[in-house]
Amino acid sequence: MSDDRISALPDEIICHIISFLPTEDVFTTNVLSKRWRPLGGLLLHNLDFDDRRWSRELYPRFINLVYRTIYARSVQKPIKRFRLRCDGNSTYEPLESDVVTWLTAAAERGMEHLDVHISDRHNLNCVFSFKNLLVLKLKVIHITAMLISTVDLPLLKTLHLNGVYLSQHWFLLEILNGSPILEDFEAKNIYVRHSTNEYDTEFKRLTKLVKADISTLSVFNVPLEAFSNVEFLRLEDFYGCVPVFANLTHLEIICRSNVNWCSLFDVLEKCPKLQNLVLNMPQLVTSLSCLLWYPNIFPKCLSSQFKECTIENYRGQQHELQFVQHLMLNSTSLKRITICSPPSMNPQEMLEMQKELSFFTMNSATCELRFKFV
Repeated sequence: MSDDRISALPDEIICHIISFLPTEDVFTTNVLSKRWRPLGGLLLHNLDFDDRRWSRELYPRFINLVYRTIYARSVQKPIKRFRLRCDGNSTYEPLESDVVTWLTAAAERGMEHLDVHISDRHNLNCVFSFKNLLVLKLKVIHITAMLISTVDLPLLKTLHLNGVYLSQHWFLLEILNGSPILEDFEAKNIYVRHSTNEYDTEFKRLTKLVKADISTLSVFNVPLEAFSNVEFLRLEDFYGCVPVFANLTHLEIICRSNVNWCSLFDVLEKCPKLQNLVLNMPQLVTSLSCLLWYPNIFPKCLSSQFKECTIENYRGQQHELQFVQHLMLNSTSLKRITICSPPSMNPQEMLEMQKELSFFTMNSATCELRFKFV
């Protein structure tokens, strides 16, 4: 029989190896070696629970496992990462009191990274008072109650919200105001029940923010001014007044409806250091309406320092063609233009489109024109 070389490794290395496993699987490793038994519960810093792995009959054991794993650890043996997914696939679901108790207990044990996906309508506003958090990711969470100035996340650098339900529009403002050193912000599918002007608070600018990924976030929730410091920005169906993005070098814009070129160019005019642009065109578009709104003045940012442009869902419509032509004529430092067309285009359309674009004059001698059909 060969030697058990893994068990001969130091505890720290074994813990690092098994930290990549779901926590339920970590405990099954106990059968491999007696020496491994205390490692999962006492030394493992990352906890990962997913109730989709449990049948209806065994679901009470899942609840018990979460409790035992957390409370087996003392404050001196911290929990660094805590991931909890309760998808509601079972007849049983954890009570809101259970989830709040788990998260609070993990926070008391020094939790720095929290990732929660709860399908039920639990109110988990307690997470916004966990002062040790560096990373907070919430998916399908309901925030139905919040006291003014109760958010206290002094160390938080990453905040990702996906499918989060807010009963009041100012909740998000409070969350951002309570995260003074935030660097990475993502907001997708945010649902706001009530948007009123009754709550008027001063917004604290996010001076440390580097990256923002924002989908359907209206001016009634948070003004774009909040993200004016970023270097990377992804926008989808944006609204409101556009500030100057003094540090922005990479911009992605997803257009879900007819392209309002005036609004788009207004954003580009506010990006003096822009180097990379990704423009996703809408699937259905009325060319005539787009042409009527196409401005005569091309954005200055797409000239000297601009290096790369990617146009996704390109169909060769007149307004798209006009944009690419202007880009080639005005961008002196352009390195690459990538044209991505949908598979719905037939080969003949693709060939004609390539020929038409290839005949355009380029002001940059080093520019490369690429075509992708996805």
